[in-house]
Amino acid sequence: MAQTRTASASPKAQVEALFDSLALEYVRERERQFSFISQKRIVMDLLRGTRGRLLEVGCGPAIMLPDLLAMGLEVQGIDVSAEMIRRAEQRMKGHPLAARCRLAVGDIERLDFADGSFDALLAMGVLEYLTTRAAALREIARVLKPGGQVVLTVPNRASAYHVSRAAYVAARRLVGRPRRTVYPALPCVPWQLDRELHAAGLRKVAGAACNFIFFPLKELHERASDALNRALAPMWKLPIAPFLGAQYIVKAQKTAWR
Repeated sequence: MAQTRTASASPKAQVEALFDSLALEYVRERERQFSFISQKRIVMDLLRGTRGRLLEVGCGPAIMLPDLLAMGLEVQGIDVSAEMIRRAEQRMKGHPLAARCRLAVGDIERLDFADGSFDALLAMGVLEYLTTRAAALREIARVLKPGGQVVLTVPNRASAYHVSRAAYVAARRLVGRPRRTVYPALPCVPWQLDRELHAAGLRKVAGAACNFIFFPLKELHERASDALNRALAPMWKLPIAPFLGAQYIVKAQKTAWR
């Protein structure tokens, strides 16, 4: 019966349930995963010099918040998962900079903030769980001040890993042996996302890719895959990176016109 209810739930409800179930794993493991460390390093570099109010969408259990607060930012964190927010509140309780942080359940497609509320917005691993990105990008542009910055991280569909894995999954479907998956994350093509940002009034100013993993090495030998990823990590700034890095990171600025 529980499986029937889950299968019939809306996509957003499925994502909420998924991240409720992952909250404890994120608390225990996320910060130590090299895939996350790589993303964080680039994100913090792209946010360097940002001042004022920042909205972190998909803040999870507040993994990024201490670093963002240490930059001098005032941070509002939201997540679709109430359990993630509960874990975030536990983490930030007693933090010396907690007075500059607010946490709440929220939806990127319906942000509960006035126009031009934020100087910056960060969303790591959020857009791939939406059926379409247009509404979310419009909301991002709406709540940013003119000139405000947004940094997004998404799985890179053009990368070697996602191209080869998608081909494998398609082949299994053809022979009637589909892989069992949780609610599917939808990778983005970097240049397509860039165009969608532009259409929403957000001008790309920088891009990078990280997490140099390859299929099926990651699935067959996690340690070897991690070692190779670490060795290739310095490639994140190279022009070839968007074709090899499984994670795309883009920084854009809200233009004064729409």
